[in-house]
Amino acid sequence: MAKNKSRLHEGTIDRRRFLQIGAVGAALPLAPISVAAPAERKLLPPIPKLSDLASERLVYKFTDLFSPPAAQNEWGYLKSAKSVSGITSISFPPYACCGIPEMEWSPGYLLTCELFLNGKVLMSYLPGDVAYTWYPHEIVRETRADGIHFTTRTFMPPRQRAVAQLIAVKNEGKERRKVTLGVDMRAAVSVRREKPWFVNSYGEKDNRITYDSARGCLVFEAQQSRAVSVQGISPRPDRCDDGRMLVLELSLGPGETKEIKYFNAIGDDVEGTKQAYDTGQKNFPELIAQTRQSVEGLIHSAFTPGNSDFSGHLPQLHTRDRDLWRLYYTGFANLLFGRRASPDSTYGTTYLSLGGRVLPTLSFPWDTSLTSLSLGLLDPEALRRLVETWFVQDMDQHLATDYVTGKAVGPWYAVNDMAIVSCAYNYLRVTGDFAWLDKKINGKSAIEHLAEHAMRWKKLDKNGHGMGDYGKLENLLEVVSTYIHEIPGMNAGNVFSMRFVAALLERRGDSGRAAQFRSEASELAARIIRTLYVEGKGYWRCGQPDGSYLEVRHCYDFLTLLDLMFEDLSEKQKKEMGEFFWRELYTPLWMRALSTGDVDATWNIRPDHSWLGAYPAWPPMSAKGLYKIDASAKVAAWIRGLAKATSQGPIGQAHFVESVFPPVRGGAYKCPEDPPYLTDFSCTSAGCFTEMIIDSVFGVNLTLFDGLRVTSRIADFDLDAKLVNLQIQGKNYTITGKGHSESS
Repeated sequence: MAKNKSRLHEGTIDRRRFLQIGAVGAALPLAPISVAAPAERKLLPPIPKLSDLASERLVYKFTDLFSPPAAQNEWGYLKSAKSVSGITSISFPPYACCGIPEMEWSPGYLLTCELFLNGKVLMSYLPGDVAYTWYPHEIVRETRADGIHFTTRTFMPPRQRAVAQLIAVKNEGKERRKVTLGVDMRAAVSVRREKPWFVNSYGEKDNRITYDSARGCLVFEAQQSRAVSVQGISPRPDRCDDGRMLVLELSLGPGETKEIKYFNAIGDDVEGTKQAYDTGQKNFPELIAQTRQSVEGLIHSAFTPGNSDFSGHLPQLHTRDRDLWRLYYTGFANLLFGRRASPDSTYGTTYLSLGGRVLPTLSFPWDTSLTSLSLGLLDPEALRRLVETWFVQDMDQHLATDYVTGKAVGPWYAVNDMAIVSCAYNYLRVTGDFAWLDKKINGKSAIEHLAEHAMRWKKLDKNGHGMGDYGKLENLLEVVSTYIHEIPGMNAGNVFSMRFVAALLERRGDSGRAAQFRSEASELAARIIRTLYVEGKGYWRCGQPDGSYLEVRHCYDFLTLLDLMFEDLSEKQKKEMGEFFWRELYTPLWMRALSTGDVDATWNIRPDHSWLGAYPAWPPMSAKGLYKIDASAKVAAWIRGLAKATSQGPIGQAHFVESVFPPVRGGAYKCPEDPPYLTDFSCTSAGCFTEMIIDSVFGVNLTLFDGLRVTSRIADFDLDAKLVNLQIQGKNYTITGKGHSESS
């Protein structure tokens, strides 16, 4: 017992010391932290294994603020609870289980499969440490209580509405132990097909619960819709207490481990769902292997030309540099986490913007556009379908579309016009599918849809100031109350959109109309710089309806203007913008979205857009801009700091700067979902890290009509690194530090 205990408690530190050094957890040990040289000499795998993409083993207490890992399959996702076995937010849209019951005094998301040990909820045992490791195919959790070691493996079998969890219970003592293990079940199962999904997973408060003693399972039947959840364990429980607690009496010899198999099948009728449950329990070992093989297959397909899972592929990265490798493939892990190939999707395989809990069906133009180059390479047909959906779904009134109904939901997001055009731009750059521009979508050609989005800003010029008014807080960042109305970054998007559409029109022989678009773009660009730039400061201001201005020190204008209006900026302005970033937004491990010196810093501290941290696309987008105006070695040194955040699995919806929360394994702390931070486990826009390495580190410029141009900065990482099988407009390329070559 003493020997086993020492393994778990080695390196124990007090709470104050924990906060000082930024470690995570005290009673369950962390694996040793390795401090490697910036570049390892070992050639890293060009197609990663599951273990390559895993998070490190991270230890937290119930009271810690952290983001518990989530799991997914092609049809849905779940969120692990702050415990060794609890599961919540099971979403297989249109089905939901352990969502939020619609009732007065709702408890929020329900938990199922929570363990009780000898009559007490396991979470209540001290010290209460739980170790979490995220893998692309499962979540592994561990804890220890009263001399018993618990390990769980939580996964979602491929192409099923099902959740499975293997629970291992080990007696670490030297004497036989008899323990009573309870498994508490809940569901609030429901189905919602007719109305669009929006925020959170739905739940019905009055499920009928029936104990099936022959199977050892509970049957939860929705009363307001046609939905069923069958949950149980194997071996069959000895009894069912209180109508919902499955109880096992276990006898464990010294060092003995017993395994319990939890399975949750979700369907629309009782008998069919019971049969699915029986099959799941019978084939449990095979399901573990199938889940692993399925995700391994998807990863392999994602980097293989001509695969059957994606309509494209990403290039393989060959490098010995660990930081470069981790950022590139973690960006891909974010894309993979957001992928849905559900039979209930009205527009086929798609990519969710957030993953874990809050928005289980939504794809936002904004988030998608920020990773649209990576997505265009990996799955261009899915990207095109989203653009076509957004063309016809009143995106001048809404923020995202729901894949169950295909309808748009929520209030208007100001960025939509620019974001939709950006997605089309990257789709065309990658595929060269210019015939698509003539496709009729709801009676109008794609090129005319794009032209309308590019010029829609003129309808938003409500104040007669010659630029679009992009509304209020709810239409923009939601977090910065001064970032309203005539926004520099949003209007810069109009400049880009008009120039892009002009290039398409010119190519199609409509030179007169192209000249009009270019002229209006140049006039708008000059107007933005003349009226909205704060001279000598490096940041921007927002025009107000009454002609006044509000200065805002947010990163969005910095990164957007450098991306979309670089040639319009003076050298002095570029220099000042760079100085602003390094002075007010930069931190060694992440960045601030908003300067601590901004007058609105106290308005809202949600970290994706505040001074506490930043949304996942802001660091790679900022790095792209910095590469244009600063020494590449300086930018590369910062990118190495960003890479340390990948130890926590997929990049989250936001990460804290290191002065706010102590780093995790040397990297910026992933923000929790708890109020007031309210951010999700994964965000698809972190795929921007992958494309940053393609277009900025390797320096690949994918032109619309003139092939590739390469201005490499790879020497700061690994001079011998290369990208293999970069497929652009039907041709495959290899990219190195010396340029590009076409390959067969």
